[in-house]
Formats: sequence, C-alpha cells, structure tokens
Amino acid sequence: METDQLFLHIRVVLSIILGLGITAHLQGIASIIQHPGRYKWSWMHFGWVFWSLITIITFWWWEARLTEVHAWTFGTYLFMVGYCSLFFMLAAMLFPADLSDYAGYEDYLIRRRTWFFGLIALLTLMDLVDTQLKGASRWHALGLAYPIHAAIVLAVAGIGAATANRRLQSILAPAALIYQILYFTMEYFTLTNG
Repeated sequence: METDQLFLHIRVVLSIILGLGITAHLQGIASIIQHPGRYKWSWMHFGWVFWSLITIITFWWWEARLTEVHAWTFGTYLFMVGYCSLFFMLAAMLFPADLSDYAGYEDYLIRRRTWFFGLIALLTLMDLVDTQLKGASRWHALGLAYPIHAAIVLAVAGIGAATANRRLQSILAPAALIYQILYFTMEYFTLTNG
C-alpha cells in the first residue's frame, strides 16, 4: 500500500476515535443542560470538560502533521490508536455512566482525581513520543515553548492528582483552561505565520 493511501486509512481510524471523544463531551454537556439538578454540575468540572474538549480539538488539528511520519509501521499505528483512545478515556472519565456513588460531578472528579490526572500525564508523555515520531523538524518548529508546555501540564497533573482540596482544584481547572487556550493560540499563530 502506498504511503498516502496508508496515511489516509490511518487518519480515518484516528478521526473516528477522536470523534467519539468529542461526542462524549457534547453528550455530557447536553445532559447537564437538559437535567441540571440531576447531575449536580460544578464550575470546576466544567473547567476540565472544556480543557479536555479544547485539547482534543487542537490535537486533531495538529495531527494533520502526521504526514511528517515517513515510516508507518504497525507499531506506530498501534501507538497512535492507543494515544487517541486516551482522549476518549478522558472524556469517559469526565462523564461517567453512573454518578449514584457520588454527590455530583465535582465529588466524582475529586474522588477519581488520580485516574483523571494520571490520564492527563500519560497523554502528555505520549505527546512527546508523537512529536518524536514526526522527526527533528517538528521539534525544531515547536521550539522551547513545547517542552516547557509539557513540563507545565505534567506539573498540573501532579498537583491535581495529589490534592483533594476543593479550593485548589477550583483554581487549577480554570487556570489550566486559560493556559491551554493561550498555548494553542500562540502555537497556532507561530507555526502558521512563521
């Protein structure tokens, strides 16, 4: 199979997985809008929902750079499927099928924080590998801001996993959301206009 055809096939599979993650977010948001009293939403939870949604959308946008991967192997393909699947898992963690054991989304997120922030840390580490797959030119294009970004996200994940303090968690979520928006905006304009 030619590289272009193989990449098209791989891109379709990855798009399906990422699309399911976006769908899970949108269904979760819609269910909260439809039944706000039933799901006991919180701003902290919504901060992480929007952070996750923006992260998936921006990841999908930047994965157009997968054309920079010249040697597709089955191992590379499996890595990318696993990586994209973690985005779906993040969405599933934010919107569990059953909240009956919890006082609401905020309580759920605080009590399951090790899993949630562990997924964020794993996604960040896998992003480093993903960037490596694209080669030295990709690292060079991203510049010093990229490893600093990875370190910041890993620190946020570590803090989030370590503390059950609701006040700190309520600060962490919007701070991470604002940072993610600023980082993507900076990278988008730097890489598309530079």
